[in-house]
Amino acid sequence: MEVATVRRGGVSAAGLPADGAQRPGSAVLPDGSPRDTAGSAPRPGILLDRDGTIIVDHGYVGRVDQVDFIDGAAEAIAGFNRAGLPVAVVTNQAGVARGYYGLDDVHQVHQYMAGQLAALGARIDLFLFCPYHPDGVVEGFARTSDDRKPRPGLARAAAAALNLDLTASWVVGDRPEDVGLAEAVGASAVYLGSESIVQPGVWSFPSLAAAAPFILERIAV
Repeated sequence: MEVATVRRGGVSAAGLPADGAQRPGSAVLPDGSPRDTAGSAPRPGILLDRDGTIIVDHGYVGRVDQVDFIDGAAEAIAGFNRAGLPVAVVTNQAGVARGYYGLDDVHQVHQYMAGQLAALGARIDLFLFCPYHPDGVVEGFARTSDDRKPRPGLARAAAAALNLDLTASWVVGDRPEDVGLAEAVGASAVYLGSESIVQPGVWSFPSLAAAAPFILERIAV
């Protein structure tokens, strides 16, 4: 897993250990220093997929010139920010394992996204991505991983970094893997797309912008 923490005041990036370990109850202040949140009650948060949810899914987006924000996505994120909800991006980036781009490219895309969102009054508190895929061709990334959605690794890392109660949180994405991630950690799920998924704990909307008011009405801040 790779993690980039994004806060007001700038962007910092750091790789977590290979097993995704991160000390529970820890977070990052705007200056990059650690903040102990072990004594605070866990809170609900928003876990967003990236491609197809925030930006257009062009297929393996690994360059900033491929980043096109979906209409209303930035405004939806800003609404979560105003409500005091931590927002994390949790995204599978198998393009690293497949050799289409590298870790630095993913970090650059996320830094660019953070800057563009900041200009629109929105922010992502944490970017988390999984570069592994069992069918990869790049040594070191061609393997299975508990961080690859729908497995729970990324959500648990977000919970540790942002002090989240995952059972009170929402996962939003445009793929079955995002719904599976929500199921794996006990979160509520929003599925984005033209088709609906009919099952308990899952709601379907055409876009993040359409889903945001629904989530804000139901989430306890």
